[in-house]
Amino acid sequence: MIHCHDDHQVVILDQNLLLSHTYASTKDWRNTTAVDSRHNLTWRKDLFHVERPFRMTTTTTTGEPTKKKKKKNPKRTYDEAFNDIQNDFLTQLTKAVEICKSKLSLKNDTSLIQTEHAFNSIPLAHIATEQCDHKRPIAKILLTDYFLRASKLGIQTNILYSHNKDHPSIIDTAVSGRTVLPANCRFLWTDMKNSTLLISEGTKYSFIVLDPPWMNKSVRRKHPYNWSDLSDIKNLPIEHLINRTQSSLVCCWSTNCDKIEDFIKNDLFNKWNCQYLTTWYWLKITQSGEPILDLTSLDKKSYETLILGCTGDDDRFNSLKGTTKILCSVPALIHSTKPALHLLFQNLINFPNHEIDHCLELYARNLLANFTSIGNEVLKHQSIDLFEEINL
Repeated sequence: MIHCHDDHQVVILDQNLLLSHTYASTKDWRNTTAVDSRHNLTWRKDLFHVERPFRMTTTTTTGEPTKKKKKKNPKRTYDEAFNDIQNDFLTQLTKAVEICKSKLSLKNDTSLIQTEHAFNSIPLAHIATEQCDHKRPIAKILLTDYFLRASKLGIQTNILYSHNKDHPSIIDTAVSGRTVLPANCRFLWTDMKNSTLLISEGTKYSFIVLDPPWMNKSVRRKHPYNWSDLSDIKNLPIEHLINRTQSSLVCCWSTNCDKIEDFIKNDLFNKWNCQYLTTWYWLKITQSGEPILDLTSLDKKSYETLILGCTGDDDRFNSLKGTTKILCSVPALIHSTKPALHLLFQNLINFPNHEIDHCLELYARNLLANFTSIGNEVLKHQSIDLFEEINL
């Protein structure tokens, strides 16, 4: 469900729905791959049980939590950090919070506990990196009923897998266990340096989403994932994957860093022959509508930035140009998980007709129906353990 405030500047997202949709699956969905008696799956409720701001704590050798030391002599003061433009944006964020509070109500569930979910037990990125130099002409495998019923299917890197069923399925893989596949999805598990494999495959895409692993201080300090250099991101072959026969939309997630935003708008969009449209923001809130962090924080922000660009001369995406939207949702308690975006553009993109507008996500960590997904952890968040059954 997508709720739009009257002025269309604030959009409250049902994160659970946008991330996973509703997966129809099998009767005994944890133990069998029979193709009848489907039940409905959704992401587990505890993945979105955010009642308060979530911060990781560091521990001493004795296991006791340690307090974060305050920085001395800060380089920026509040007044320096928040100029007139940013104060106006802060006013918009505050307005969005008030709208969220009025729309949402806290639903206490004593059976749920707020905790972080890492799911880093399978070294998917490491395996993909090891296979980076073993690139071969792209091979395509259609996941037929034979493969869907296989025990411990050997999913390999650098192969484009297609699941062309009009309903989701569950496969048993050797690398990541029981895995949920959305309807009509394709995925390529590979190091992003091998993204050029998609060029020879030939599909052109009208909707492209990127969530690059940008370098920042937190990543450098904690090493939660391997980041990409700006040169590696610029080498992505987006200009060869965009559908040039019609206008196409490109959405790129950014950190709250002027340097990176300028890099996207100028370096990347120029290389891809994209016109900059606008910048939107994803505000992370608790279940009661409160921001997960203080809006005036000078360091870590409660929001992330989304930069939109388009190609083509027709006016297909003109309605987006210059718009300001704040997307509000409860974030999943899984590191670096973003809300899916395509339902926001369903009046502009032909969904779910995959034959008209092909959709691509780069640096993907989960799969979406009617999308081609590529990344070194593309199956990371498709484990059956992340889902629960619901009654509709």
